[in-house]
Amino acid sequence: MSPTLLVAVAALLAWTVLVFATSISTGVIHLLLALGTTLLVRWWGLRA
Repeated sequence: MSPTLLVAVAALLAWTVLVFATSISTGVIHLLLALGTTLLVRWWGLRA
């Protein structure tokens, strides 16, 4: 597995936990969603 995919999955899992399991709803948490999706698309585009 590539490091990009691992970081993307970790960011998306962290976003899921923070959004649905906590009462924090600031916009900063959604940066994890942006990071995760960006890295996932980067991994998808650069895979061999």
